[in-house]
Amino acid sequence: GDYQPQCQDLDESKQDKKAITNHNVRDAYAYNAKNESGESTYGYWVKNSKKYNNRLNSDRRRRHFVTRANTGKVSVGEAAPDFELIAGGYVNVKLSDYKGKKVVLAFFPCAFSGAVDDGCQCQLEALKTLTDAGVTVFGISRDQPFAQKAWMEKLGNPSLLCLCDFTLGTAENYVGTLDFGAFLDGVGVSKGFTGYSASNRGCIAIDEEGKVVYKWVALDDAGKSHPGFLPNIDEVKKALGM
Repeated sequence: GDYQPQCQDLDESKQDKKAITNHNVRDAYAYNAKNESGESTYGYWVKNSKKYNNRLNSDRRRRHFVTRANTGKVSVGEAAPDFELIAGGYVNVKLSDYKGKKVVLAFFPCAFSGAVDDGCQCQLEALKTLTDAGVTVFGISRDQPFAQKAWMEKLGNPSLLCLCDFTLGTAENYVGTLDFGAFLDGVGVSKGFTGYSASNRGCIAIDEEGKVVYKWVALDDAGKSHPGFLPNIDEVKKALGM
């Protein structure tokens, strides 16, 4: 699932700050119930269950959800999860081999996405200031190694390797994913492509000790994934002590 729902009370004076932590259950609702001792508790029930829907329909204090994007598991200050991915040209890259160096991971949804998402190219071209300064930079997306090789050639930066995260496992650890197909359907580029997952646009900076010192994920004002934003390279440099 791409979203983590958070339950909020419609009565702001008694706001329930609990969240449903299993973000795979999108269509759940919360309701007031009484336990055996008569104390008020909160139950979380799946929307499509008739039994639980009956309870919801009779509950005047129904609650609603604010959906938040899945922005990955790792946080600033934590050790960067290791990974081994294949770069364009079928070169294997393992993050732990770069311990002792400054590393930046540039996650992007898709190579060659054209005018609909020029941000992918702008994002990676802007990172040349980092590679010129000796920082190791990896571009990471779901695209297969043949496409990554052609993408690297288009970018024209021999110091920038683009890696194939075909399972999206690395993206899930670092920046989360979005339904890129739904985004393309929504802007009229495609039709029926909803359901195609890709990496969120994101940027991770890792110091010489292998710790995450900067994390940025492209989100809109509502906190949902949106690829139409770019990271601030100056903030990345500052986090790396440059």
